[in-house]
Amino acid sequence: MKTKIKFYLGVALFILGVVFYSCVFAQQALPQGGSSFETAVLLSPGKYQGGALVEWQDPIYYSIQVKAGQEINIEAKSFAESGCSMYLFNEAQEELVSDYATNPKVSWLPNADKGSYKYYLEIANDASAVESFSLEISLTNYYDANSQTDAGSTFESALNIVPGSYDGYFSKALYDNAHMGDDDQDFYKVSVQKGIPYEFKVTPSAESGIALELYDATRQLIDEKESANDGAMVSLFLTPAANTNVFLAVKSDVTSAILNYKLNIKSSASVIKFYVCKDEYCETVGEFSSLGDCQKATTKTCYQALDCNGKCDIFPPHDGCVKNSDCPAGYPSCVDGQCIDTGEEPPSDSCQDECNVEQTKCFDNFNYYKCGDYNKDDCLEWSSPVYCGEGNKCGNGKCAPAPGGCQCSEWAEGQCGVDSCPEDEISVSRTCLPTGCDIKKSCVGNSSCQVIPPPSDHQPFSFSFLNKFSLFGKLPIFALFGGFYLFFWMIFYIYIAVCLQVLAKKTAVKNGWMAWVPIANIFLMINLAKKPLWWFILILIPFVNIVIGILLWMAIAERRNKPNWVGVLIIVPLVGIAVPGYLAFFDHKKGEKIESTLPNTSTGTQEANKPTVGYKHACKYCAKLIPPNSLVCPLCKKSNPLGPFRCPKCHEPIEKDWQVCSNCNQDLRIVCPFCKKITFFGDHCEDCNKRLLVTCSHCGQEQPPLGDKCIKCGQLTEKK
Repeated sequence: MKTKIKFYLGVALFILGVVFYSCVFAQQALPQGGSSFETAVLLSPGKYQGGALVEWQDPIYYSIQVKAGQEINIEAKSFAESGCSMYLFNEAQEELVSDYATNPKVSWLPNADKGSYKYYLEIANDASAVESFSLEISLTNYYDANSQTDAGSTFESALNIVPGSYDGYFSKALYDNAHMGDDDQDFYKVSVQKGIPYEFKVTPSAESGIALELYDATRQLIDEKESANDGAMVSLFLTPAANTNVFLAVKSDVTSAILNYKLNIKSSASVIKFYVCKDEYCETVGEFSSLGDCQKATTKTCYQALDCNGKCDIFPPHDGCVKNSDCPAGYPSCVDGQCIDTGEEPPSDSCQDECNVEQTKCFDNFNYYKCGDYNKDDCLEWSSPVYCGEGNKCGNGKCAPAPGGCQCSEWAEGQCGVDSCPEDEISVSRTCLPTGCDIKKSCVGNSSCQVIPPPSDHQPFSFSFLNKFSLFGKLPIFALFGGFYLFFWMIFYIYIAVCLQVLAKKTAVKNGWMAWVPIANIFLMINLAKKPLWWFILILIPFVNIVIGILLWMAIAERRNKPNWVGVLIIVPLVGIAVPGYLAFFDHKKGEKIESTLPNTSTGTQEANKPTVGYKHACKYCAKLIPPNSLVCPLCKKSNPLGPFRCPKCHEPIEKDWQVCSNCNQDLRIVCPFCKKITFFGDHCEDCNKRLLVTCSHCGQEQPPLGDKCIKCGQLTEKK
């Protein structure tokens, strides 16, 4: 049970102590700062103490590493009346913010021009000495759009997202406010599909306004809008004429604390039926929102045409259709959802013109749409984008010579994720003359590249949200971990209790049930080790209890005929858990030779051990005179007929009328295992005269009936 207290007041006390200490007293010593930016000492987030500045001392410097989207918060607590000054510098050693007070504070939230940032902290006393101050550095996550980073402030560093709902954050420098930073605009890139309406909506906090700008793939402004008043939502709408990318710029003129906004992108994407070649036939594979989605799902080439654009060898005369234009030339009529050949020219499907003949409109700076009949419905629609040609640009729906003689070639596709493009976009490039007259490189969304999955209403479990919640928001997580902790602790408690109960049974220690009762199991373990009960007080003393626990387990190991050094292993991590089980369940192997020892080794006083002087002496059983060197009475045939009665447990002299041994408290009145009557615990029963000894059939050891197991080998004993 010492393992119970050892791992209760040694593991339980240790775990609780470590948790308590780490939560309450976990402060590090503040290292000596550098004397310049170049020698600044790197600090991690945490609490530091032990800082000091002598009078007129030069400033000391520290550095802190921060990820994009993390706000750095630094607070110094000084006990000097004059206080101290703190200055925060960026990696270019430009001052960002400062504070002078008894307890100065500085904070900063950067924009996302790069992945990580290095800041410098300068602490100065100006004049008076600062005898003692502590420093606390913390990082608060203000990541944009669930991305574990911050949205960029330029087109190049725009964060790639898809339709969904997102949170974003701003913070702009304001020297009389605790929250400062240079993150006042966020750029996002979104892939859009032809003909699908999109809504882009931004909702600011109630105390701030916000602006939303929409750009096309060439970074030309399409539309913009600002909040009419603080807290007003802003929405922009777009129906793309082709599959392309657009940019969203969210901006704010906030000059106060951290501003939170919500960005929602909705689309009414319609699904399209697609077909693939299978077993030489063109068969439908389902409805998808885009060609790329179909090809990803089927790993085959998908077609919108019912005949798979003639790529299959045989076309079946039956497949799903809605109108005649859905059917191929060989089976032109759609009847009951099947394309068949009726032998007659099918009537044209009713439709509406999307544009006027010869009408054109610009797609971007160098491409335009033409109006014409490009399908089988006899109606006019817009064509795919058409290149204006070298040296020309599109404006007001017409292609005209580019100003300054700028001539650009067509875009040539490169690879996914190169030239600063995200992994889900292809790098495209072209040549322009004269050099620099227009954009030479760009990134275009492509279904063959990796796409960032959209956020769902049921997002996977993440611990990152804990940064946004108070202690009460963390309670479910604490309950989860607490449940696991209690479960494993209960398993460990049962394991220790079983081990102690088995040890009590094998060492003939009474009240083995105490192993299951807290506190009582400590006393049981002390009894197992044959130590005074007042050792319980020592177990309650920190550090001393570790030594006491080792001594107890060493004594228990000796009682189990194991090396006492086994008990020392109780303090070894992981190995110590196995020690109680080893002592309880690992007995000597069957057939192993164990040296037999006499059960009644003389350990009493010297006077009691002296032989009786005289020729003949009375047998202590039948009172008749027998030779003084008799080991067995020749008259009553009982062994050990001379000398005092001795305790069968500790072998100290006892009297026949005693109830218990005065030395070891052994009960001297037992039930005879032969006649079942109460008798004096001597060598023989007072009623049936049978010898009260049992012998082990495994090792030959004789012993009083103190238990069911042999005191030497631990095996079950048999009556002699």
